[in-house]
Amino acid sequence: MGTDGCSAPNYAVPLHKLAQGFARLASGAPGTPYEESLTMLSRAMRAHPDLVSGTGRNDEAFMRIGRGDWVTKVGADGVQAIGSVSRGEALAIKVADGSKPALFAASVEALDQLGWLDDAQREALAPWRAAEILSVRGAQVGARRAVFQLARARDRPLRPQLRPRG
Repeated sequence: MGTDGCSAPNYAVPLHKLAQGFARLASGAPGTPYEESLTMLSRAMRAHPDLVSGTGRNDEAFMRIGRGDWVTKVGADGVQAIGSVSRGEALAIKVADGSKPALFAASVEALDQLGWLDDAQREALAPWRAAEILSVRGAQVGARRAVFQLARARDRPLRPQLRPRG
């Protein structure tokens, strides 16, 4: 157990369990004792994403771009979980060094690889996906982009393959 930046108590959770929890949050966990509470929480988060993280931040932007289908929360250093109401599925990502720009780029890339994005969503999420790296003088000296390929669950558990694509 630890304490997060908001001073709330937190327990260590494997990423696959975090994803499972967000899938249940998104779907409402039908037929469980938690269905009513999870449905209410999911609806409230999607109706008022600005209250989840504040305005202009990742959680708000992703939920708005998800058009009411996604429930998401960034937490800890470099963790994001995203659940889809319509799919009853979720993903959870951890960037080891806690880099939020890398986390956001990885989250968008994972959503795209999973087939969750249409063209309009892809365009709206473009600023979260990659970024120019600028020198102190403002000259572009590099760029950030996700370079992993998700494995399909039928082949093996979802695990990023750390090799550049095409």
